[in-house]
Amino acid sequence: MHHILIVGGGPAGSSTAFWLAKAGFRVTIAERSTIPPYGQGIDITDEAVDIVKKMGLWEKIKDNTTGESGFALLDDAGKEIGMVGTNPADQSKTAFSPTNEIEIMRGTLTNIFMDAAKEQGVEYRYGCTVSNIQQGTSSVTATLSDTNQAEEYTAIVGADGVASRVRNLAFEKAAIESCLKQTDTYVVYFSMQVDPKHQITYSVGQHANKGRIMWMRPIDKTGSRASGYLIVTTTDAADLQQAARHGTVAQQKALLDKRYEGVGGIKDRILQGMRESQDFYFTRVVQVRLNTWHSGRCALVGDAAYCPSPLTGQGTTMALIGSYILAGELAANPEDPAAAFISYKKKFEGFVQEHGTIPLGGRAPRLAAPQSDLGIWLFRFIFGTIARPGFQKLFESLPSLASFGGQVKKFQLPDYHFQMR
Repeated sequence: MHHILIVGGGPAGSSTAFWLAKAGFRVTIAERSTIPPYGQGIDITDEAVDIVKKMGLWEKIKDNTTGESGFALLDDAGKEIGMVGTNPADQSKTAFSPTNEIEIMRGTLTNIFMDAAKEQGVEYRYGCTVSNIQQGTSSVTATLSDTNQAEEYTAIVGADGVASRVRNLAFEKAAIESCLKQTDTYVVYFSMQVDPKHQITYSVGQHANKGRIMWMRPIDKTGSRASGYLIVTTTDAADLQQAARHGTVAQQKALLDKRYEGVGGIKDRILQGMRESQDFYFTRVVQVRLNTWHSGRCALVGDAAYCPSPLTGQGTTMALIGSYILAGELAANPEDPAAAFISYKKKFEGFVQEHGTIPLGGRAPRLAAPQSDLGIWLFRFIFGTIARPGFQKLFESLPSLASFGGQVKKFQLPDYHFQMR
């Protein structure tokens, strides 16, 4: 029986494992983490909806969404300027909103996919990562950290994110040395308790000058917990760069406290939540761009191969479509993984190129996070106009103009028959 190692047990890894196991492969997932997954809110749109329906998980996913019902923009005092609803999952129309119909916490989605993969017989090894990869003509060996012994596999799939170890171990240095594309945006994610008097089922965002944004999104349908986001888009970022690379969590939190001095509105609430958070994560936003997604018997899927960044809103959708196509091609050609991986890229790279680009030629982050008070006033004026009921009805009657991530035309999913071998 062909044995596939997948490094990374997030949505990309677990969905790939599900499809491969369904096709009769023996599948092992090496997952570095030993604690329950957290992560930020993510959405499922476009053809990824069709894929989770094929998996039989659509209703379960809908039952476990955050219930986020829309987005309200706030003024400097934290008062609502206007509110927009959600974009439908099929992107058939637009609400000009950062909120989509299917918003779900990454940890919740990971658990749903993990349970589905385990039902197909997938083996999970937690607290485990890959430390060495050696490629052969008929197999590939990997040394995993839990046994420190070389193990033989038919192929290896790296679903281990932006800082992929599989990519670093299996690919030529020249192929990956410039694959990380830095942006001028820094983001903090964390979860926080919400005082009962502030509990809402929609998200709220507030600007401050110098490219600063504060955003709170419900984690569950009660609104008792929220995801907090602090987003800074700036070229004046020496302190942010240093903190992201080398700072401790305490130093990073102190820096964000300082960066948001003098701001009103929801600032006190969101910074208090940040200080108390146990799942704080601070990073510079990057994209991953590679000319090749495989090296011999090793391939990459999701953010490891083509991270579009949260600025596109397409990361999860691309990961789920990519995992389906990778698994389908490998199932169709298990004796020649390299050929299967070439076909996977050929069939999917057009979607990645079209949907993995930051909107407006990369200028969207700076337009969404104005540097000046005048820019903020203009943004609020435009949003307030768009949020009027009459304008919303007009927009809802139009085809999607691709809210945050974009859709231009329908992507035709390949039709695979994942039959047990």
